[in-house]
Amino acid sequence: MVYNTDTMSEMSEKLRRMTTVITGQPCTAYALDGGVPEAVVQPASPDEVREALDVCRGYEAPGVVWGGGTHIGIGNPMPSYRWAMDMGALSRLVDYAPGDLVVTVEAGMKLITLQNLLRPHRQWLPIDAPLPDKQTVGGVVATNGAGPRRQRYGLPREWLLAVRAVLPSGEVVKAGVGVVKNVAGYDLPRLFAGSWGTLGVLTELTFKVAPLPEVSCAYRSSLPHTDMLPKLYHELNHPLLQPEMLDVVCERKTGWSIICGLAGFEEDVRWQFDLLRRQAPLEWEQISSEEVDLHRDRYLLVDAPYRVRCLVPPASAPELLIELSQRFPEAEMQAHFGAGVVRIWWRDIHPDIPALQRLREQTRRWGGFCVLESVPTEVKRFVGVWGEMGGSGDIMRRLKKGFDPKNILAPGRFVEGWSCESSTASIC
Repeated sequence: MVYNTDTMSEMSEKLRRMTTVITGQPCTAYALDGGVPEAVVQPASPDEVREALDVCRGYEAPGVVWGGGTHIGIGNPMPSYRWAMDMGALSRLVDYAPGDLVVTVEAGMKLITLQNLLRPHRQWLPIDAPLPDKQTVGGVVATNGAGPRRQRYGLPREWLLAVRAVLPSGEVVKAGVGVVKNVAGYDLPRLFAGSWGTLGVLTELTFKVAPLPEVSCAYRSSLPHTDMLPKLYHELNHPLLQPEMLDVVCERKTGWSIICGLAGFEEDVRWQFDLLRRQAPLEWEQISSEEVDLHRDRYLLVDAPYRVRCLVPPASAPELLIELSQRFPEAEMQAHFGAGVVRIWWRDIHPDIPALQRLREQTRRWGGFCVLESVPTEVKRFVGVWGEMGGSGDIMRRLKKGFDPKNILAPGRFVEGWSCESSTASIC
């Protein structure tokens, strides 16, 4: 379809009749890869989401679903970008049964708001995604994002019981535990978890929650050199040592360090800490919860135009960190050591395209993958954000075509790749 100012103004006017829409200069806050949408839709109900998608589908106009905006930049450049759907107004508590450990909220609710609703009942959603004051629960599920505590608690899809979503066709579907309508052939909650907003618009989410641990402590120790990482990984991989987080960090000012988080009953945490000191006789010091939060958030807050995430089998993480430190001595790193997730970023000296390609090839040889989470748009176009995903990519393309035949939800942004962390890989 050929876009012109008249056509797009007509679409914006139709959207304005059914929901809140902003146009003009404020839309620059929703820019992606150099493109600015003509209209930003701000629906306040699932019906308004459906009506807005009906209009966009009628004009075959592509756009994106916008949560907190913390991960919206991750993805290939779209061939066209005409609208954004800001989910911030869909933020109500739908139902909460503390005795059943189940909560249902709208997708635009901030993660920290949900945690604050649960805390008076000594409960929490065991997802420690970074920047919880900005990330929406819908965005956390769509990106399948988690923080350092994923080592114990896993990914969001493991706590997701049911979803309500509006498909690009305008159909409203519900799926999961305890709902009436389901869709034969798909586990929709797992399918939407990690789909990056390309298959439908999440409007309502039901989670199982957990009791808050009695005690939660974190300890940090400096590491003299990276050569000790393989031995340290082996020492900390003790069957009786069950940290909720185990992160290795490389900072420009302080060098290498390791952070271990322990949680549970007070007596159990003391016993675990004694075991930690026996297994890894380092100079451990306790750090505050504020320092833990800063550590969790720093990767998204750091001013670095190049940020890359690698995922490898956990046993390969020490070797990957050693190789990265040798190949990119100017870079900083943060690794979820026990989960095999390694994030690396460059502030001043940036890697060239061949270096990024070699990094991706090396990660693939270790049985993992490499995502370019933040790079200039021209690098995205040349290298690709997700890399080759083989058969998984073919599956995602078929799913995308089936769910979104008009290709209006983030076309090309994620469909060209599908990570092994995503839900489709676990279904197929």
